[in-house]
Amino acid sequence: MIQSTLSPIVQKYGGSSLSSIEKVQGVAEKVIASRASGRPVVVVVSAMGDTTSQLIERARALTDSPPRRELDMLLSSGERMSTALLAMALEEAGAPAISLTGPQAGIRTDENHSSAEIVSVDPERVLAELAEGRIVIVAGFQGQSPSGEVTTLGRGGSDTTAVAIAGAIGAERCEIYSDVAGVFTADPRLVEAPRRLETIGSGPMSEYALHGARVLHPRCLAHAHEAGVTILACSTFKDGPNTEIRPGADLVFDRTVDGSDRILGVTSRKRRAQVIAPSDRVESVVETIAAVLGDVDGLLRETKGETDSLLVDLEDVPDPEHTVARLREELGEAAEVRAGLASVTAVAPARDAADLEAAAREALRSADVTVNRAFTGAASVTFAIPSDAREDAVRVLHAALVEASSKVGV
Repeated sequence: MIQSTLSPIVQKYGGSSLSSIEKVQGVAEKVIASRASGRPVVVVVSAMGDTTSQLIERARALTDSPPRRELDMLLSSGERMSTALLAMALEEAGAPAISLTGPQAGIRTDENHSSAEIVSVDPERVLAELAEGRIVIVAGFQGQSPSGEVTTLGRGGSDTTAVAIAGAIGAERCEIYSDVAGVFTADPRLVEAPRRLETIGSGPMSEYALHGARVLHPRCLAHAHEAGVTILACSTFKDGPNTEIRPGADLVFDRTVDGSDRILGVTSRKRRAQVIAPSDRVESVVETIAAVLGDVDGLLRETKGETDSLLVDLEDVPDPEHTVARLREELGEAAEVRAGLASVTAVAPARDAADLEAAAREALRSADVTVNRAFTGAASVTFAIPSDAREDAVRVLHAALVEASSKVGV
């Protein structure tokens, strides 16, 4: 048995980091390099590349409405494949390793199939394997319910698994690896040279993630905040600066050169639907939406007069068109469902909400972007817009709000 007095490190690798055997071998090299520091290493993995999408397509070929229990059984196999392959790659490279499913690693969840929440982590097996000198590879995105069922955690589930394990085993930090080197003021694939955020608190980061920043999921950040875990958002494919997310609601982020810290960034979601309902019936409408989607994590709500407008997130729904059809069928005459929408959000924890909405709306108007509806939060404003205007809207708001603030401190 090998004992280490150093605290463990937890690393998580996403599907793009594991999309081929060559990339699996590359991840194995990175893990071995980390272990050379003398710290025990736990690695949490997602399914390889497009495996989850392919599994969903196979289920949809059989039925339009696969039972959620069976879908969990099917989708959880993708992460298990990744764990076994990475463990084999490590063993072949001379590093002792063992793969564990989420339940074997002690991930306990509620009974909610497809979007279960972690309620506890029993780290006994993980700690025992680390004490034997092994690198522990854990299948993310999955756990076990009190009745012994396999459950999956929904979008960002592997991130949440990694942070929950880090908190349970007292890890020094949790490193989240993806194809993007940190957290930026906008998606680098949409905006040229956005500003990388060096440090951000888990509170502001949760707001950013809620509205579409896909580096981390709000549930993952909630676990990090509660457990006091620091997260590093890193790139799998190149070394260099990353973003540190510290457990703290008040820490905003590193200031720009002129001291302005009013704009955190601009983010978006590709697929949204708007549901319009009378305010006196909206609670039952929300219950119906939750039943169709499995959860309402990304739901936004605005009330105007006697009408409520709900912005539904379809970003990670396997079949958005089918989901919209189901919503219309289930809601019937209780609500109107509008599809073909996207959303763009400006997040600004230190800026007046009304001022932020006015500035953002004017920027979109000047670029001829049609605004369907605005949803104002405590630290953000979200606009429902036509789906084909999303990329332009992100660039317009980033130029008007983020780039302008770094120049003149607006």
